[in-house]
Amino acid sequence: PCSHIHAQHAAITPTKNNDGAFLSSQFLYGVQEKMGIMNRGVVYALWDYTSEEDDDELQFREGDCMTVVRREDEDEIEWWWARMGDKEGYIPRNLLGLYPRIKPRQRSLA
Repeated sequence: PCSHIHAQHAAITPTKNNDGAFLSSQFLYGVQEKMGIMNRGVVYALWDYTSEEDDDELQFREGDCMTVVRREDEDEIEWWWARMGDKEGYIPRNLLGLYPRIKPRQRSLA
């Protein structure tokens, strides 16, 4: 019972990330659900991804724009089929976002 209450509490408690912003895990879950559907399926790479093993996977760099053609199917829920330029392939959904990643400004000492 205690772990259930704790898990439920964690799902609605705002958490603080490295940039000092408060995020709700419910909000993040909602974003995950909308990714690949909102913005006509357009998603952005938040990190670089390269694959040396599988020709069915798209390789991309941070900031690349892709269009999700097919979200999860019975066999694979963590990988989506997407198009980038004239290529198509699987992309890992945990490296994607609705918008490009914004890097924190570097403070100059000058």
